[in-house]
Amino acid sequence: MNTFIRYTLLADGTSDEILLPIINWLIDFHCPGARIVPSFARDFGKIGRGLNARVAATLANFPCDVLFVHRDAEAMPREARLDEIAEAMRGVDMPFVPVVPVRMTEAWLLSDETAIRFAAGNASGCHPIELPTRKKWDALPDPKEVLLNALTAASGLSGRKLGKFQPEKARALITQRTESFAALRGLPAFDAFEKDVAETMKGFVPNVMD
Repeated sequence: MNTFIRYTLLADGTSDEILLPIINWLIDFHCPGARIVPSFARDFGKIGRGLNARVAATLANFPCDVLFVHRDAEAMPREARLDEIAEAMRGVDMPFVPVVPVRMTEAWLLSDETAIRFAAGNASGCHPIELPTRKKWDALPDPKEVLLNALTAASGLSGRKLGKFQPEKARALITQRTESFAALRGLPAFDAFEKDVAETMKGFVPNVMD
């Protein structure tokens, strides 16, 4: 019997669409063989930034079987974001998974140097890039700055060409080119996220992998 999983990601911003390949990878790991149909919630119009309103608009416009709700922890404790998401989902009869990286999403984009070099448009380049070791990813005060600097260095560009390089745009390609996100395991926020995904997938297939 084929398993069909239709999910929607509601994220902080449009650039967080880069989380989709990570979610797909986790679902495929814990529910192998399932047909995954992702959607990214966007273009709500004038509904404000309140999470309750955005959840309601997402469910109205992007029907799904499970909702992934992303909030960067930023300067707040992760538990506070989890409470915020749980409150917004109160009364909603649908499985949901919180997606809460420590500080910001970019901390989960530092695991694959090859993918970073490809995203920078210089896959075969050997220009040195400074990537912190895994144990530091969750502790970085500004992982976005670290990632954009790495992309710029990996591009190997200089002069006018460097001036035209847009690391923010290149960032979107990293997760698309990352074959495995297993290197993120061991990060407490990612481990908690994976545990929630695995538990939720059990509702679709009784014997999914733990």
